Amino acid sequence: MKKDPKSFDPFKMELPRGSVRYLALRYSLEFVVVVLGITASFWLSEWSELQNDLRHQVKDAQDLLQDLESDAARLAEVGSAADVGKERTLRILQNHTRMSEGEMTYEAFADSMVNIGYPYNYITFFMNDGTYKTLLNNGRLQNFPTEVEESIKEYYEYVSKRALDNNAMIDNLSLNYFVGHHPMCMVKGDEFSIGAEKVLDWPASARFVMNLSNIQERYKSDDFYVQTMVYRNRIVFHRTLIQRYENIRSKVETELRAYLAEHPDLEIKAD
Repeated sequence: MKKDPKSFDPFKMELPRGSVRYLALRYSLEFVVVVLGITASFWLSEWSELQNDLRHQVKDAQDLLQDLESDAARLAEVGSAADVGKERTLRILQNHTRMSEGEMTYEAFADSMVNIGYPYNYITFFMNDGTYKTLLNNGRLQNFPTEVEESIKEYYEYVSKRALDNNAMIDNLSLNYFVGHHPMCMVKGDEFSIGAEKVLDWPASARFVMNLSNIQERYKSDDFYVQTMVYRNRIVFHRTLIQRYENIRSKVETELRAYLAEHPDLEIKAD
């Protein structure tokens, strides 16, 4: 009886054990299974490694954001102090002009200087770069997307150097201004000794200094006005740089938050 060709099923075909076709099929199937197993193993290993790298990157981004948030608070503090310095030095210049034009007595000018106090409580900005230095040393910084990496480097390299240079400049100029041109600020403290017995507290100590004859001449001079104007211009420039630092810092923060938003489901595990 002939078999119906339509009912032929090659998968149900029985091959004699030990035949060439049987052995070829068997070894071929075993080879495919081994290859698939090895491929799956490699794929799972690479996937696991990729997930681990992504977890590191997410944690690194979070650590950078913490540093950037600390920097934001410090920049706001430094910027606020500079704004006060701009306002106070402007008042000094305006009152000095009024005194020079005869609209204000020296006594009234001295009182205004005491009321103003320190024209600028200068504070400097030092960034938190611990995480950045760690990522730079372990090579994980380059794992971020190129544009994010470049923004991070711009902030920590460009801003860091400019901030250090600017800090030194504002520190030196402030000290020079107080010591050489605004001696009243050098006695602002808890007390000021006059001789062996008499002790003056602030603001009496400031008024005492402002009324010394040689000090009066210094404050009345055009040189004091010029030096105060120079000092104010530097404070204004310092404030401009602080805003520039904040703009760059804010850009990095925005990019890092966008990067984290792309990986919301990654669980952060401690190393």
